Amino acid sequence: MIKKQYDTINDFLDDSSFENWCLQSNGTDINFWEFWIANKPDKEELVHKARDLVLGISFDKNFVSEEKVALEWNKLEAKIQVKKMKPKRKVRFLKQFSVAVSLLLLISVGFYFINSNTKVTHNTNYGEVLNIKLQDGSDVTLNSNSSLSYYENESRKVWLSGEAFFQVDKKAVTNAKFWVLTDDLSVEVYGTSFNVNTKKKKTDVFLEEGSIWLKLKNGADKKMIPGNYISYSSKKNEILEDKNIFNSVTKTSWKDGSLLFENLSLEKAMEKIEESYGFAIVFKEDKSKNILITGAVPITNIDICIKAIEKSVDVTITKKDNSLIISEK
Repeated sequence: MIKKQYDTINDFLDDSSFENWCLQSNGTDINFWEFWIANKPDKEELVHKARDLVLGISFDKNFVSEEKVALEWNKLEAKIQVKKMKPKRKVRFLKQFSVAVSLLLLISVGFYFINSNTKVTHNTNYGEVLNIKLQDGSDVTLNSNSSLSYYENESRKVWLSGEAFFQVDKKAVTNAKFWVLTDDLSVEVYGTSFNVNTKKKKTDVFLEEGSIWLKLKNGADKKMIPGNYISYSSKKNEILEDKNIFNSVTKTSWKDGSLLFENLSLEKAMEKIEESYGFAIVFKEDKSKNILITGAVPITNIDICIKAIEKSVDVTITKKDNSLIISEK
């Protein structure tokens, strides 16, 4: 059954018995490949990547590296040690200066707190997904080519450029709101799960769980309930889409490492690829744009992504410079 060396992902993809093992559809092939894999531990990583391609899903995600966390921790420790080493000095204050000194101290403390509220910004590159834990306990998954900013002492108000999925921690005692601000609108939240995308010069909001209020730039308010999807452009001053989506995964699958297409035209699907990876999309034949695609592709590995689309819709995709050129086979 195996007549050649399996050194690349394509070697596995070209073998129908390997596909049967991935899909668990043939007992003979399943037993064969289980035995082969058990005896080829050096091929395990390659096998898993090939299997992910066949299944159409990759779970690779880029997190903040351990090295970066360690570096920041060492910086903090160094500051603490410096403070510990400084000798204490006794200072005697004259009685007549006590009021003036107190005022100076208050001014200094106030100045410190104003300036300590520094702005924090997280950025992602193309093909990168970042998990962020905010100080209030909320979780944010930041998609590729995106930016999230907030102030250290006010992490329940964030500014978003790009796409992010939010799981906001509800503050039951204070009932404090959480705000997401974009160029088109602001999202008012108490505690819920939702997706915001500001790409394509508009803002798309999908509510997975809970309830939120949108405050549009034109002054209008819009309440959303689970399953609602609203797309708004302040430039056009209109709501472009307002509908219910029953399969929420089509809007949020990216946070788990894949883009899910459900009977979508190849043109629309490639727009998502362009957002995730930054490649310009070029169709050699217009009729290829209307081919429908259903399935999932990874968002953190462009080569596997290309192979998955080629396999799904029977086209050829050539990567040239900063473009993906799509042509019929």
